Order: sequence, then C-alpha cells, then structure tokens
Amino acid sequence: MTRRVKLMTGLSTLAAASALALTGCGGEGEAGEGAEGESDLSSPVSTGEGEGEGASEGEGEGEGEGATAADPASSDVAYMHLLGLVRGHLIAFVELYQADARDMAMMHVKHPESELYASLRPAFDARGLGGFAEELNTLAAAAEAGEDVEEPYSQTVEAIRANTPDASVAEQLLAVSQIVRTAADEFDIGVEDDGTITNAHEYQDAYGFMIASREILSGIDTSDVNESDAVALAHEQLELALSSYNSLTDETTEGKASTLYGAASRIEIAARGLQ
Repeated sequence: MTRRVKLMTGLSTLAAASALALTGCGGEGEAGEGAEGESDLSSPVSTGEGEGEGASEGEGEGEGEGATAADPASSDVAYMHLLGLVRGHLIAFVELYQADARDMAMMHVKHPESELYASLRPAFDARGLGGFAEELNTLAAAAEAGEDVEEPYSQTVEAIRANTPDASVAEQLLAVSQIVRTAADEFDIGVEDDGTITNAHEYQDAYGFMIASREILSGIDTSDVNESDAVALAHEQLELALSSYNSLTDETTEGKASTLYGAASRIEIAARGLQ
C-alpha cells in the first residue's frame, strides 16, 4: 500500500509541475493532452540513466540514438534501451515493407555495421552474449532482394529476445520510459507545431519505438500488485501516445510531442515507485 501511495503522490506532483511549466512558457500550451486531464510536460524528467542518448547514429538522420550516458555494458537499463531502439526500427521497417512502402522501409532496416548495433557490441561481450548480427544480415539481405521478410524478421525478433537480460520490472519500466522519451525526441523532429509531418523517417521511428515499448510491457509477467499497477499505467500512457497515429505514411497528425514526453515521465515515476 505504501508503494501505491508513493506512486500516486509522484503522479500528483508531476501534474502540478506540468501545469506550472505550461503556464510559464509558450510551448505547446495545451492542457488535457495527458492521462485523466493532466497537462503534459514540455520537457522530460531526468532518469539518471542517460536519456536522450547524446550522440547521433551517424547516418545523417538527425537522430540521437548512438550512445547513452550510462554504459550499456554495465547498465541493464541502458542496454535494454538500445535493444528497444533496434526493435523499434525493425517494427517500422516491417510494417512499411508489408504495406509496399519499400523505399521508406529500407531506411529502417539495420545492418550489424550500423552505429546503433556497434554500440551494443561491448554490452554483448560483457554479458557473454553472441548478439544477432547474422539474423540482421539475413533480414536486410531478404529486404534488399525484395523477398518475403516474415521469417527472417521473426528470427531476428527471437534473437533480440534471446539477448535480453532477465531484469526486474522496475528496470524494464525505466528502459521503456527511455525508449518512449527517445520516441518523443524523434516525433518532435518529424512533426511541426501545426501537425505537418516534415520528416517521415523520424515520425515512423517514434511509432516503432512506442510499439517496441508496448511489446516489452506485454512480456512482463508479475503477480505483484504494485508492479501490475505500474505496468497497467505504462500501457495506458503508451496507448494515449499511440493514438496520434493513423498511418505511417500520414502527412499530418493531431499528435503532440508533449504527449509522448508526458508518457515517458509518468512511466518513469511508476518505475521509480517500485524501487
């Protein structure tokens, strides 16, 4: 019961801070974007785990996905964050590929030579894991040849899961909050204030990262009531954020980056309430 009180107190504090932030700045200026009538944050709460990922992937995309402040070799949260980004890219890839938007899809399929995968190699080594370079290569080759990708995609997803640590629920939720925050950064890059999508790649990345987060949440199995409540709250926040999406090839959206930032912050608070 103590943890439930702690979680609800944290959420109330966040709602108050959000209202003050939106009153004092000329940002989104729209209350009611978050859950249950709360105002959304225009900037994220620090996780202490190196969110925002400070370095670009080096692919000319304007993304900050290459590195985290925390070392993925020693931090399971930072490691799962990067794994989630790989999963998110591949989710965007396969949905676009199967929708015959293959030129767009190919921008999301990752090779083992990509900087994102390279940043995972020390983490694999530290954990005695083999990684999933072979599966990524097979998937990319099938896509480049215009072949059916269902089987190599499934094999890649299974390989990613096999390289995922057995982390606590709190750690998994912290990783999800970081993935969603990265999604918010990408959404903010891809969408103008009036809802015009000016960078489809970043908009699609944000979607993939949120779906990857939802898959992580769906894989959490716990009988602890506090953990179950935290996971349920995270699911609600993700569904709210995903309501911005109609199609990955949309030209406009009614969504706001602040909604995603608010979701990331609330998921983090729920995670820290379990610690």
